[in-house]
Amino acid sequence: MEVTAVSPPKQREDLVRGGTPSADEACLNHELLGHVRVVGSKAPRNETLDAVARIFGSRLEGGNIQAEIERCRTRADRLVTAGGSMSTAVAMAYAGDLFVLCTIERRWHGGEAERVVSRLALLLDLAPDSVSLQLFLGAVRAPQLHDLPPAVALETQLRLLLALAPVTEISLWTKGLDGRAVCLAQDGLTTQTRRFRVVAAQALEGVPAESGSRGTILGVPVQRWETPWASLVARARADSRETVGIYLGEAAAAMSPVVERELVLERSATRERSLVSASERRLGRLAFDLHDGALQHIAAFGADLFLVRRQLAELLPAESEALGTARINDLEARIWELDRVLRELAHSLEPGSLVRRPLPRVIADEVAAFTERTGIPVQQRIQGDFTGMTVSQKIALIRVVQEALTNIREHANAAQVRIVITARTGRVDARVEDDGIGFHVARTLLDGAQRGRLGLVGSSERVRLLGGRFDVRSQPGGPTTVSLSLPRWRPMGVEQAGDDAGFATFVAK
Repeated sequence: MEVTAVSPPKQREDLVRGGTPSADEACLNHELLGHVRVVGSKAPRNETLDAVARIFGSRLEGGNIQAEIERCRTRADRLVTAGGSMSTAVAMAYAGDLFVLCTIERRWHGGEAERVVSRLALLLDLAPDSVSLQLFLGAVRAPQLHDLPPAVALETQLRLLLALAPVTEISLWTKGLDGRAVCLAQDGLTTQTRRFRVVAAQALEGVPAESGSRGTILGVPVQRWETPWASLVARARADSRETVGIYLGEAAAAMSPVVERELVLERSATRERSLVSASERRLGRLAFDLHDGALQHIAAFGADLFLVRRQLAELLPAESEALGTARINDLEARIWELDRVLRELAHSLEPGSLVRRPLPRVIADEVAAFTERTGIPVQQRIQGDFTGMTVSQKIALIRVVQEALTNIREHANAAQVRIVITARTGRVDARVEDDGIGFHVARTLLDGAQRGRLGLVGSSERVRLLGGRFDVRSQPGGPTTVSLSLPRWRPMGVEQAGDDAGFATFVAK
């Protein structure tokens, strides 16, 4: 068993690099300096992992990533169990997972990343440069990146370069339709200059390139099947040219699978758009048929009843006429209710009316109509930015909510309903819960499919075509939960807003 309790002065200097620490930071530094690092013993596994998490401080706070943080910790605990003891490799793997989560949420500012690296170096008794490289190698290929839309994954990989590599500016380029280099993403004041563009164009030919008197601007190709697809260009810090080249090479290799996934998703999206478009055309046609067919017949039927009322008043005695009129009033009320229901249905089937309005407003209107008809209160929580959703994604989510509310109204006998819709960085999650009588899921879905009632089955297929997950959970006696998760994929050629003004939006190729 190896024990290290004292840190050399060099590490103390690295620890405060980037400015004088605050009182809380100084307390953490003191705690790390006094922390006993034990390698080869099972005892301090939780203590060491807890110390790694504390190093990230407020970056790990917030409800949106707590579930992901718990998954990272579970993975680290399992690795300790598999290895039989706490080790530096497990601690670095855990730190890499947390570093990726923090990078996905927002970029690093003001020496934050340097302080994390220095404290990890102090905790694990490693050189800061070694910690930076190990963090980068693990983070740039992290499994969490595969759950993100490719464009967001590439942006995260660029942020990792800025945070951990000795670079001051970074950009990603590809060939435009005219064959010239086009910038997909960038961070820096001079990344659009002629020197950057020249290096990018050279790297797009498949060979590393550099510019400047000391080669401070470096570019490497990002290849797909040994063919250059993009180029990664960065400005190196002083005397770091060779190191930056190594980082860029590793980043380019890690980006290749992301690029391949983007192309696969694009092909899948083309097929999905065709299927969804055909489905929406059929729904639109059904809406027109309802408006021009059934609703017109109902209006004519109402006019006939009005005429019958007048005729009864002329032909029957007063008492009989009163009874007949009361019965006609009941029929008229049912007719106008049927007219209202069919008009609501026709309106909901029009895709254009859904797409033009903001998603929270559409859901609020559906909830208001549901409560008005049933008297059942609905708790709704809709949070996040939904502007980046595609038309197909938005329609799919709305259809699922509509179908869930319809089933609750017709079958659930519920007293309360809860709707939660959350837009995250890489996906949109939705959940509809009710406290009704519940049902056997498999049996009910199979029976509905055999009878041609494909509400939930159709919703599931729609979400699947979009690459998402759909789930129905229930049991006799309730409760019932309908949930979905849609990946927020957008083609790289489509402009999308980021959370950092300094990061350029993806532009059309």
